[in-house]
Amino acid sequence: MSPIERIADRASGAGAVIVIRPRLAADADAECKRLLVDEPSDAAVLGIDFSTQPSTWYDQWCDAVDADPAAAAVITTPDLADADDAPEALSVETVASPSNLTGVGVKSTPYLSEWSDPFVVVESLTVLLQYADPQIVYRFLHALTSRFRAADATGLVFLDATTQDDQTVELLKTLFDAVIEHEGEGEGEDGEWSAQIRDS
Repeated sequence: MSPIERIADRASGAGAVIVIRPRLAADADAECKRLLVDEPSDAAVLGIDFSTQPSTWYDQWCDAVDADPAAAAVITTPDLADADDAPEALSVETVASPSNLTGVGVKSTPYLSEWSDPFVVVESLTVLLQYADPQIVYRFLHALTSRFRAADATGLVFLDATTQDDQTVELLKTLFDAVIEHEGEGEGEDGEWSAQIRDS
């Protein structure tokens, strides 16, 4: 078992999980998805992704968990959606810009309300922070993580901490039940990892 597998396994069962790692350690993202989703073939998964086309996001999810989900949707921007031929199994929702966090919340509501035990993946909190002030992103995440818990959903969020100041990173950590963090100078999933689990 790799270092990230041992750490991610400790976060199993947490309702809201943030993975903080540099871009060079992003290969570990797939391991986190695989270890944190229960019964991948039965999963209803909602992605929030403003950096890849919907079909690519869907394929990456299926590759990570080695299964097609029972239901899938992704929230993205029109430019990414319009240039793509998404699979029929994937519902695609759009907001005009990653800065429209209210729109993201509105688009996610039906899935969190109607699906049973949904799994929500915010592929890059880093992108949201490029478009919106950290305090606005904090308020968005506060509302979103509260809805995770209300809907018995699991939420998984990824952040490249090297793009943010320490104060912002520490503030965002407070919203999550589990924090998985890459530490030290090592690169890739074999670097130093730690986990902080909040008591229920």
